[in-house]
This record gives sequence, C-alpha cells and structure tokens, in this order.
Amino acid sequence: MNSATTSLFATPPDPSALRAMDPDTRTRIIEAWLCRELGHVLDVPPAHRVNPDRPLRGIGVDSLLALCLKRRLELELGVSIKAHDLLRDDTVGEIAALLAQSVTQPAQAAAYGMTR
Repeated sequence: MNSATTSLFATPPDPSALRAMDPDTRTRIIEAWLCRELGHVLDVPPAHRVNPDRPLRGIGVDSLLALCLKRRLELELGVSIKAHDLLRDDTVGEIAALLAQSVTQPAQAAAYGMTR
C-alpha cells in the first residue's frame, strides 16, 4: 500500500466523498478503515491485521464494544446502525458493505442528526 492510499485510512472517511465513489471502492475504503479502527480498539499488534473475512464476534467484539463501535460509526460516517447488527455473525467485510450502502442515504442520516 503506498503512502497516498495509507493516508486515506488515517482519518475517518468523509461521507460526502464516499457517496461520490462507486459502491466497490466505497466498501473497500470503509472496510479498511473499520479494520484499522477495530485493530486499534482490540489492541491488535502492529505485525497483525484484522481480517475482513472474520466475524466481528470472532475477533472479540462484545456487547460493550458493539455499542462503542455503533456510536463511532454513526458519528464518523453519518449512518444509522443497530448495535445488534454488529453482534451477529457478519464479517467485517459484510458490515462494511452494509455501511457502504447506508452512507448513500444522507437524508436518513440527517433525520437522525448525524451529519458531519
């Protein structure tokens, strides 16, 4: 990964920029950011990475972490997601795809008061 690509993940992705991207790119960017965030929160050593093909529960997301992650996702991406969606056996990649679809609905996010 080059430094320009790495810098994309240094901060949360901008929802308006995400909406302008094609669905696959949007999903990949959210997935990479989500993996980085989970790695930080779960204290994954730098030599390891969060695998996007593993279920959130399988990498250590419990109910408390799901609530914290829910809030972070809502604040940073301007999406609405239920904590129980983060506790199912969905993989990080599947959650990223769900978020990528949700971020394209700014009117719904604004209704919840979650705009950047």
